[in-house]
Amino acid sequence: MSNSGVLVLIARWVFPLTSPPIADGAVVIHEGEILAVGPRSEVEAAFSGGPHWDLGDAAVLPGLVNCHTHLELGGAIPLMKAGGFPAWVVAVVEERRQASLAAQAAAAERGVQSLLRSGTTCVGEVSSTGQSLSPLLHAGLRGVVYREVLGLPPEEAEARRNAARDDVQRMQGAVRGGRLRVGLSPHSPYGLSEALFGACDAMLRESDLPCCIHVAESRDEVEFLATGDGEIRRRLYPAVGCEIPPPRRRAGSPVEYLAALGALAWQPLLVHAVHVDEADSGRLVRSGARVAHCPRSNSLLSEGVAPVSLFLRQGIPVGLGTDSLASAPSLDLWDEMRAALDVHAGRLTPERVLGMATVGGAQALGLGDSVGSLAPGKRADLIAVAAEAVEASDPIGSLIAGSRGEDVLLSLIEGEVRYNRSEGVPCT
Repeated sequence: MSNSGVLVLIARWVFPLTSPPIADGAVVIHEGEILAVGPRSEVEAAFSGGPHWDLGDAAVLPGLVNCHTHLELGGAIPLMKAGGFPAWVVAVVEERRQASLAAQAAAAERGVQSLLRSGTTCVGEVSSTGQSLSPLLHAGLRGVVYREVLGLPPEEAEARRNAARDDVQRMQGAVRGGRLRVGLSPHSPYGLSEALFGACDAMLRESDLPCCIHVAESRDEVEFLATGDGEIRRRLYPAVGCEIPPPRRRAGSPVEYLAALGALAWQPLLVHAVHVDEADSGRLVRSGARVAHCPRSNSLLSEGVAPVSLFLRQGIPVGLGTDSLASAPSLDLWDEMRAALDVHAGRLTPERVLGMATVGGAQALGLGDSVGSLAPGKRADLIAVAAEAVEASDPIGSLIAGSRGEDVLLSLIEGEVRYNRSEGVPCT
């Protein structure tokens, strides 16, 4: 191949993710695709023509994948546990009621910029109003935008499904030819009537829409699905105008409940999955479901730690997500990686955690064939981070420990610069 149009990125460290870190490495990009990854000496010998960007004391790695966000929630909810999980959900519902569409759009715009500045190039976004779609498109991010579905009155199930279908079609028109896919997010086992789950089932089985469901997030959810009682029944439902809960089958666990509904057949991305046992994880393996792990949000609200090491041992794809600013202090995946290492206290290695923020997140969103690692044939979604803290004795561990969002120097999507901390990139 001619070297015309080829760009060579050179850095002190290159982290391909699917192979060991490369000291003094380089990545070759052509028309939005990665052509080669390897030691600088070998790459420069093979690709001598065209521009070379020497990033100096930097680490190049795949763009981060934040596989669960709610960008339209701008962080107006106090980050506190007072009152427990149902009280927090009530506060979120009230915040949504009061926030104008313009305010939600502004929150989404701020969130998108925060993602790019901290190295996220791919996102799994749950949207309740569609206001996050335009900022994501304008910024050129890759990912999936899930249209959220909620509703407890069974008699409204068909109308709510039809409204969701119309929104999905409109969103698909907006993203056509771009880097975003549109999906559906039946919110949670307690957030929909079984009639609405059934209506979503018909919609999902008739299409190839990606699906996302919040599940097994709190002990309150477990109690409600097992007994029909608890704080969700007594506090959350009246707050959203549901005095008489719709009929609902009982289940020993939230995952068991989804299996009984047939929802695991949608191969959903399951968000949180904290209160999950080995029987549940077996159900996930058999169904092909994926998991979005949000350790900081879980620490605030879930009263437990998701069994991520079990999921990984069983081959369940696990990605890392920040959740919203209503339950996490930032959209910075570097903060989330360090939280994951702390929460799992030796059960996860730095290599596993960085993998969850890149390869695993891409797999969780169904994009693993395109992004998540630096390899020939993958799309050129990558970032450069200041590498002063990276130590040869433990490159990945020191990278996570020493990196913050503000250390990101450069974010590229499809080989296009989408964020550049400096005025220019050295080019020879």
